[in-house]
Amino acid sequence: MNEAEFSIHTPTENVLTLDQAVLLYHGRNGGALATVHEVMTVDGSPVIGAGRAMTAQAARELAAALLQRVAHGGFLPETVLYVHGDLILWWVPPTRRHIAFRVDGDHAEAFGGGERGETVPQPGLVFAASSRTWGVWAVKGNRRPTPQTPLYQAPYFNVNGQGGICQGNVPVPEGTTVEKIEAWNDAFFRSYFTHPNVTGKLLRYRGGAYAFWRDMLDQRFTRFPERVLVDVKTTLGGLLGGKDRKEAA
Repeated sequence: MNEAEFSIHTPTENVLTLDQAVLLYHGRNGGALATVHEVMTVDGSPVIGAGRAMTAQAARELAAALLQRVAHGGFLPETVLYVHGDLILWWVPPTRRHIAFRVDGDHAEAFGGGERGETVPQPGLVFAASSRTWGVWAVKGNRRPTPQTPLYQAPYFNVNGQGGICQGNVPVPEGTTVEKIEAWNDAFFRSYFTHPNVTGKLLRYRGGAYAFWRDMLDQRFTRFPERVLVDVKTTLGGLLGGKDRKEAA
Protein backbone atom coordinates (compact mmCIF):
# COMPACT_ATOMS: atom_id res chain seq x y z
CA MET A 1 0.00 0.00 0.00
CA ASN A 2 1.31 3.45 -0.88
CA GLU A 3 1.94 5.81 2.03
CA ALA A 4 1.11 9.51 1.79
CA GLU A 5 3.23 12.04 3.60
CA PHE A 6 2.22 15.56 4.57
CA SER A 7 3.13 18.20 7.10
CA ILE A 8 1.33 20.99 8.94
CA HIS A 9 3.07 24.29 9.61
CA THR A 10 1.78 26.27 12.59
CA PRO A 11 2.81 29.65 14.06
CA THR A 12 4.14 27.89 17.16
CA GLU A 13 6.00 24.60 17.23
CA ASN A 14 4.38 21.52 18.77
CA VAL A 15 0.94 23.04 19.31
CA LEU A 16 -0.96 20.43 17.29
CA THR A 17 -1.22 16.74 18.14
CA LEU A 18 -2.70 14.08 15.89
CA ASP A 19 -5.30 12.23 17.92
CA GLN A 20 -8.28 11.64 15.60
CA ALA A 21 -9.00 11.00 11.95
CA VAL A 22 -12.19 11.76 10.03
CA LEU A 23 -13.20 9.60 7.06
CA LEU A 24 -15.77 10.98 4.62
CA TYR A 25 -18.14 8.83 2.55
CA HIS A 26 -20.18 10.28 -0.34
CA GLY A 27 -23.19 8.62 -1.97
CA ARG A 28 -24.31 8.90 -5.57
CA ASN A 29 -27.40 10.85 -4.53
CA GLY A 30 -25.31 13.56 -2.87
CA GLY A 31 -25.57 12.24 0.67
CA ALA A 32 -22.55 12.09 2.95
CA LEU A 33 -21.44 10.27 6.08
CA ALA A 34 -18.44 10.91 8.30
CA THR A 35 -16.83 8.60 10.84
CA VAL A 36 -14.40 9.58 13.57
CA HIS A 37 -11.46 7.30 14.38
CA GLU A 38 -9.04 7.40 17.27
CA VAL A 39 -5.38 7.50 16.17
CA MET A 40 -2.91 5.35 18.08
CA THR A 41 0.86 5.25 17.85
CA VAL A 42 2.26 1.79 17.10
CA ASP A 43 6.02 1.34 16.77
CA GLY A 44 6.37 5.09 16.35
CA SER A 45 3.82 5.38 13.53
CA PRO A 46 0.20 6.60 13.68
CA VAL A 47 -2.46 3.93 13.16
CA ILE A 48 -6.14 4.67 12.59
CA GLY A 49 -8.38 2.68 14.88
CA ALA A 50 -12.02 1.64 14.72
CA GLY A 51 -14.48 4.44 13.96
CA ARG A 52 -17.86 5.70 15.05
CA ALA A 53 -20.39 7.82 13.20
CA MET A 54 -19.88 11.57 13.58
CA THR A 55 -22.86 13.25 15.21
CA ALA A 56 -24.37 16.47 13.85
CA GLN A 57 -23.15 18.37 16.92
CA ALA A 58 -19.60 17.06 16.49
CA ALA A 59 -19.69 18.06 12.80
CA ARG A 60 -20.76 21.62 13.72
CA GLU A 61 -18.03 21.90 16.35
CA LEU A 62 -15.40 20.67 13.92
CA ALA A 63 -16.56 23.07 11.20
CA ALA A 64 -16.50 26.00 13.63
CA ALA A 65 -12.97 25.13 14.78
CA LEU A 66 -11.70 24.82 11.20
CA LEU A 67 -13.32 28.09 10.12
CA GLN A 68 -11.85 29.86 13.13
CA ARG A 69 -8.40 28.55 12.27
CA VAL A 70 -8.68 29.66 8.64
CA ALA A 71 -9.98 33.11 9.50
CA HIS A 72 -7.60 34.32 12.17
CA GLY A 73 -4.62 33.43 14.24
CA GLY A 74 -6.24 33.58 17.66
CA PHE A 75 -7.05 36.87 19.43
CA LEU A 76 -9.72 39.00 17.75
CA PRO A 77 -9.32 42.76 18.23
CA GLU A 78 -12.35 44.98 18.80
CA THR A 79 -12.18 46.26 15.22
CA VAL A 80 -13.08 42.83 13.79
CA LEU A 81 -16.84 42.73 13.21
CA TYR A 82 -17.53 39.42 11.47
CA VAL A 83 -15.61 36.32 10.41
CA HIS A 84 -16.87 33.43 8.31
CA GLY A 85 -14.53 31.21 6.33
CA ASP A 86 -12.11 33.53 4.54
CA LEU A 87 -14.54 36.47 4.74
CA ILE A 88 -13.62 39.11 7.31
CA LEU A 89 -15.28 42.44 8.08
CA TRP A 90 -13.56 45.08 10.18
CA TRP A 91 -14.10 48.62 11.35
CA VAL A 92 -11.73 51.54 10.95
CA PRO A 93 -12.69 54.33 13.40
CA PRO A 94 -12.67 57.95 12.19
CA THR A 95 -9.12 59.20 11.89
CA ARG A 96 -6.77 61.34 9.82
CA ARG A 97 -5.09 59.49 6.99
CA HIS A 98 -3.19 60.35 3.83
CA ILE A 99 -5.12 60.11 0.58
CA ALA A 100 -3.85 60.75 -2.96
CA PHE A 101 -5.62 61.60 -6.22
CA ARG A 102 -4.63 61.36 -9.87
CA VAL A 103 -7.17 63.06 -12.12
CA ASP A 104 -6.97 64.38 -15.65
CA GLY A 105 -8.83 66.54 -18.14
CA ASP A 106 -10.92 69.47 -17.01
CA HIS A 107 -11.14 68.01 -13.52
CA ALA A 108 -7.39 68.35 -12.99
CA GLU A 109 -7.52 72.12 -13.39
CA ALA A 110 -10.51 72.47 -11.06
CA PHE A 111 -8.85 70.08 -8.63
CA GLY A 112 -5.79 72.24 -8.29
CA GLY A 113 -3.51 69.80 -10.08
CA GLY A 114 -3.55 66.40 -11.73
CA GLU A 115 -1.87 64.73 -8.76
CA ARG A 116 -2.54 65.80 -5.18
CA GLY A 117 -2.29 64.15 -1.80
CA GLU A 118 -2.73 65.25 1.83
CA THR A 119 -3.47 63.86 5.27
CA VAL A 120 -7.13 64.65 5.90
CA PRO A 121 -9.97 63.51 8.18
CA GLN A 122 -11.62 60.23 7.19
CA PRO A 123 -15.03 58.88 8.27
CA GLY A 124 -15.56 55.63 10.11
CA LEU A 125 -15.36 52.75 7.65
CA VAL A 126 -16.38 49.10 7.39
CA PHE A 127 -14.21 46.98 5.10
CA ALA A 128 -14.95 43.48 3.81
CA ALA A 129 -12.39 41.21 2.20
CA SER A 130 -12.32 37.59 1.04
CA SER A 131 -10.99 35.61 -1.88
CA ARG A 132 -13.93 36.98 -3.91
CA THR A 133 -14.78 40.30 -2.25
CA TRP A 134 -13.19 43.65 -1.48
CA GLY A 135 -15.59 46.34 -0.37
CA VAL A 136 -15.96 49.38 1.86
CA TRP A 137 -18.81 51.40 3.38
CA ALA A 138 -18.92 54.45 5.62
CA VAL A 139 -20.52 54.67 9.08
CA LYS A 140 -21.28 57.65 11.25
CA GLY A 141 -19.93 58.25 14.74
CA ASN A 142 -17.00 56.71 16.55
CA ARG A 143 -18.69 53.73 18.22
CA ARG A 144 -18.05 50.16 17.15
CA PRO A 145 -20.74 49.19 14.60
CA THR A 146 -23.46 46.68 15.47
CA PRO A 147 -25.82 44.76 13.15
CA GLN A 148 -28.25 47.71 13.45
CA THR A 149 -25.69 50.33 12.35
CA PRO A 150 -26.73 52.13 9.12
CA LEU A 151 -24.27 52.00 6.26
CA TYR A 152 -23.40 54.81 3.87
CA GLN A 153 -21.70 54.99 0.52
CA ALA A 154 -17.95 55.20 1.03
CA PRO A 155 -17.25 58.74 -0.29
CA TYR A 156 -14.22 57.71 -2.32
CA PHE A 157 -13.42 57.54 -5.99
CA ASN A 158 -12.91 53.99 -7.36
CA VAL A 159 -15.75 52.58 -5.16
CA ASN A 160 -19.01 51.54 -6.84
CA GLY A 161 -22.56 51.84 -5.58
CA GLN A 162 -22.47 48.38 -3.98
CA GLY A 163 -19.30 49.17 -2.03
CA GLY A 164 -17.04 47.24 -4.38
CA ILE A 165 -13.51 48.59 -4.67
CA CYS A 166 -11.98 48.80 -8.14
CA GLN A 167 -8.62 47.15 -7.63
CA GLY A 168 -7.02 48.24 -10.88
CA ASN A 169 -3.31 47.50 -10.67
CA VAL A 170 -3.15 47.89 -6.89
CA PRO A 171 -1.42 44.88 -5.28
CA VAL A 172 -3.53 43.42 -2.49
CA PRO A 173 -2.44 41.21 0.42
CA GLU A 174 -2.56 37.45 0.20
CA GLY A 175 -5.07 36.11 2.69
CA THR A 176 -7.65 37.68 4.98
CA THR A 177 -6.39 36.91 8.46
CA VAL A 178 -6.52 39.46 11.26
CA GLU A 179 -2.80 40.07 10.88
CA LYS A 180 -3.42 41.32 7.32
CA ILE A 181 -6.03 43.97 8.19
CA GLU A 182 -3.63 46.92 8.21
CA ALA A 183 -2.12 45.69 4.94
CA TRP A 184 -5.60 45.77 3.38
CA ASN A 185 -6.13 49.28 4.77
CA ASP A 186 -2.83 50.38 3.25
CA ALA A 187 -3.70 48.80 -0.09
CA PHE A 188 -6.81 50.98 -0.20
CA PHE A 189 -5.43 54.29 1.05
CA ARG A 190 -2.06 54.10 -0.69
CA SER A 191 -3.63 53.74 -4.11
CA TYR A 192 -4.42 56.68 -6.37
CA PHE A 193 -8.08 57.69 -6.46
CA THR A 194 -8.90 58.60 -10.05
CA HIS A 195 -12.63 59.05 -10.70
CA PRO A 196 -16.10 58.49 -9.20
CA ASN A 197 -17.44 55.01 -9.92
CA VAL A 198 -21.12 55.31 -9.03
CA THR A 199 -24.15 56.01 -11.22
CA GLY A 200 -25.83 58.14 -8.54
CA LYS A 201 -24.37 60.57 -6.03
CA LEU A 202 -21.08 59.63 -4.43
CA LEU A 203 -21.73 62.24 -1.73
CA ARG A 204 -23.91 65.27 -1.07
CA TYR A 205 -21.87 68.44 -1.56
CA ARG A 206 -22.30 71.65 -3.51
CA GLY A 207 -20.13 71.28 -6.57
CA GLY A 208 -20.01 67.50 -6.34
CA ALA A 209 -17.35 64.95 -5.45
CA TYR A 210 -14.41 66.73 -7.09
CA ALA A 211 -15.19 69.98 -5.27
CA PHE A 212 -15.53 68.14 -1.98
CA TRP A 213 -12.19 66.39 -2.17
CA ARG A 214 -10.50 69.55 -3.42
CA ASP A 215 -11.77 71.33 -0.32
CA MET A 216 -10.68 68.42 1.86
CA LEU A 217 -7.16 68.57 0.41
CA ASP A 218 -7.19 72.33 1.00
CA GLN A 219 -7.78 71.53 4.72
CA ARG A 220 -11.17 73.21 4.82
CA PHE A 221 -12.48 70.68 7.37
CA THR A 222 -10.91 69.71 10.67
CA ARG A 223 -13.31 66.76 11.02
CA PHE A 224 -14.94 64.69 8.32
CA PRO A 225 -18.38 66.28 7.60
CA GLU A 226 -20.67 63.26 7.96
CA ARG A 227 -23.58 65.25 6.52
CA VAL A 228 -22.18 64.60 3.02
CA LEU A 229 -22.56 60.81 3.30
CA VAL A 230 -25.17 59.11 1.10
CA ASP A 231 -27.39 56.53 2.83
CA VAL A 232 -27.37 53.15 1.04
CA LYS A 233 -30.57 52.05 2.79
CA THR A 234 -29.17 49.07 4.62
CA THR A 235 -27.45 48.20 7.87
CA LEU A 236 -24.44 46.09 8.71
CA GLY A 237 -26.80 43.20 9.50
CA GLY A 238 -28.61 43.73 6.20
CA LEU A 239 -25.32 43.63 4.35
CA LEU A 240 -24.67 40.20 5.85
CA GLY A 241 -28.09 38.93 4.87
CA GLY A 242 -29.77 39.52 8.22
CA LYS A 243 -33.11 41.13 9.00
CA ASP A 244 -31.82 44.57 9.87
CA ARG A 245 -32.33 46.07 6.43
CA LYS A 246 -33.72 49.60 6.58
CA GLU A 247 -37.00 50.43 4.93
CA ALA A 248 -36.48 52.12 1.57
CA ALA A 249 -37.40 55.78 1.57
